[in-house]
Amino acid sequence: MSGPQTANDEAFRLDGVELVRGKRAETRLRTVELADGSWVELPVILLRGVQPGPVFYLGAAFHGDEVNGVEIATRFAGTIELAELRGTVVVVPVQNPLALQAQHRYFVGHFLKSPLDQSPADPWISFPGDGDGNLAAQIAARLFTALIRHSQYLIDIHTPTTGGRYAPFAFLPPPGVGAPAEAAEAMAKVFGADYILSTHEGLYVSEQSPHVVMARRGATAMGVELGEGGRLESEITEQGLRGLRNVFRHIGMLPGEVERFGRNHVIRSMHVVRAKRGGLVHRRVELNDEVQKGQVVATITNVFGERTEEIRAPISGPVVRIATFPIVSAGERVIQLGVPL
Repeated sequence: MSGPQTANDEAFRLDGVELVRGKRAETRLRTVELADGSWVELPVILLRGVQPGPVFYLGAAFHGDEVNGVEIATRFAGTIELAELRGTVVVVPVQNPLALQAQHRYFVGHFLKSPLDQSPADPWISFPGDGDGNLAAQIAARLFTALIRHSQYLIDIHTPTTGGRYAPFAFLPPPGVGAPAEAAEAMAKVFGADYILSTHEGLYVSEQSPHVVMARRGATAMGVELGEGGRLESEITEQGLRGLRNVFRHIGMLPGEVERFGRNHVIRSMHVVRAKRGGLVHRRVELNDEVQKGQVVATITNVFGERTEEIRAPISGPVVRIATFPIVSAGERVIQLGVPL
């Protein structure tokens, strides 16, 4: 196969940084200028192994409440023994600093100032970016040009929005890209994902997302969702570290045996179950529960203490996501069910 899969890290260079075999470097990647003349700069950790090999891009916190990913990325970078590493690892633990500062999905200040100009407000679905575009497009363009496009492997770490929790879940490029999608599925399985989304449609296969853009260039690329937005959780950190170590063994960048864990259920979509009434949520199911069509998954009580709704599963399937906020308005999601292939 031609393209990123055949390249190695000898061709990768980053201006202003000396990449020495067996050394770690830390720098900041300048992206876009703000109104006060300051710059949005992304933290970058570069790990170059003693032996040559591929380039692996690991990113987190495209959305500012995805703090678990920051911890996973930085902790993983700190555990790599460079004497054992083949190739180069590029770690960007915060891909959207303005959003992280507000612990919000987006850079709120710019979005409130001029929402039409800032649409899309999400760098994650702005790839490969546009150096003459809006803030999100410029951040994406700088990331892609300087770092991401040089990689043969990519994992992008996410969590659900604040108030939601996923079982460990991986999302792949669409099956139509062929071999890169198959390689991404194998990578998701060794990562230990409970659920692996393989689909042709929906947000997770946006043509402007980094894993899809890179898959179409021949790279093995995927995203993962872990834990809960807005929370830092040691258990989730350990799950992420375990999964990443396994992936690096699987592709030969680190030594060691691959261990098998996680449910590895491949699903084709997720069915959102929403409340029809507003009030307090009393959830009857947990992550990974297998529910049957018609089963009561939650009840809603109003502010007078009256039960106003029994929410029943519209299909059978596993619970892949739950809402953790105790209140809902009509139309808000309560759980999501996986739809098997």
